[in-house]
Amino acid sequence: MTPKRALLFLLVLLAPMTMACLPVFAAETASEQSVRAALVFNFIKFTEWPTSAAGESKLRICIAASDPVQIAALEALNERPVRGKPLVAVRFRRHADCDVIYVDSRQRWNEISEQFPRGHALTIGGYAGFAANGGMIEISLQEGSARFDINLPEAKRAGLRFYPQLLRLARRILE
Repeated sequence: MTPKRALLFLLVLLAPMTMACLPVFAAETASEQSVRAALVFNFIKFTEWPTSAAGESKLRICIAASDPVQIAALEALNERPVRGKPLVAVRFRRHADCDVIYVDSRQRWNEISEQFPRGHALTIGGYAGFAANGGMIEISLQEGSARFDINLPEAKRAGLRFYPQLLRLARRILE
């Protein structure tokens, strides 16, 4: 897939979610936080959890972030369905039952990775170096474009499988 085609595909994936977030922020253009939330939503859509986690009635997104606008953008995902399950966004707490963990800083990730048992949670980070630090998907917004890296060994260890469409769009895949 050419870079131009990959960008077009990513924009098509992001369009519905980005447009849904815009009224929340009353902005003429999508904010960085709403783009990140749209990416998180699409990462969830293109991830397959192990059968043991598939029986749950909801998908929980645990938010470990300090930016109130980012928190609001992720909370706007509440009740959006993914494969027939509504998303529920909550603040990260120790011993929380999370299907997805969104982290905004290296310090928070270090605390979480020490406390949180390695399980089936999809980990998504919004800071440089997240994938190299053991996270699964690292979001990077540079020069008006969204990019992401995937740490495939960490996802496999957790029993998660990314759809090929997502893997083709990644800037970099750590193997």
